[in-house]
Amino acid sequence: MFKHVTETLLSGEFICPTAFPDAFDYLSQKDSFKKVAAFLAQLDRELCVLDGDEIFYAAYSVVDDSNRSKIKEAFSEIRSQFRPVVEWMDMVMTAMGQDMPIRARDEIRLHNLLGAIEREPSLCEQMNRLTQTSLFRTNKTNIADQLNWILQKLEQTGYLVKPNPQGTLYIVTGKMNYLHQIIAFLNDAEELGLDQHAANNEQTEQQELFT
Repeated sequence: MFKHVTETLLSGEFICPTAFPDAFDYLSQKDSFKKVAAFLAQLDRELCVLDGDEIFYAAYSVVDDSNRSKIKEAFSEIRSQFRPVVEWMDMVMTAMGQDMPIRARDEIRLHNLLGAIEREPSLCEQMNRLTQTSLFRTNKTNIADQLNWILQKLEQTGYLVKPNPQGTLYIVTGKMNYLHQIIAFLNDAEELGLDQHAANNEQTEQQELFT
């Protein structure tokens, strides 16, 4: 299990009870956590914990020329997903009449969500706009096909898991909570009047990615 867990973390995955239950149980044990953390430390990585021990992920503890390109690549990937996923969360909140954005362990039932969207023309328009974004881009025009496509893309990018491949139930993973953390950081930065695009020193790069 040690090999599986460390490889999963080093590949950039977020280990939570939904996405990787066995790996999560392993890291929830104090001795296993210490063993993995010690190994990652040798690679200039830190084993981070999010939302009260519910999500584990590996972050770079040092930024230098040996890993700078990988860090930028990881941040670019998250940045490309940021706006489409946030807009999708907003659509789900509106469709399902929720006050809070979806988080890890929340359930998305395809037929319930589809019915709510189809009943509201503005949500159908929002779905059409979503399928023009880079992450969800498709030529599909049918609302059901568009929604299926978006859910599949969210599954592929690690924000959702589908317990039964033949079913229509999706469960939100811990990666969504990490996105919420980025949103909170950017909101704080905006309130402080910080220009994130102009910030290019090592400390800021690391904070943007892994705070």
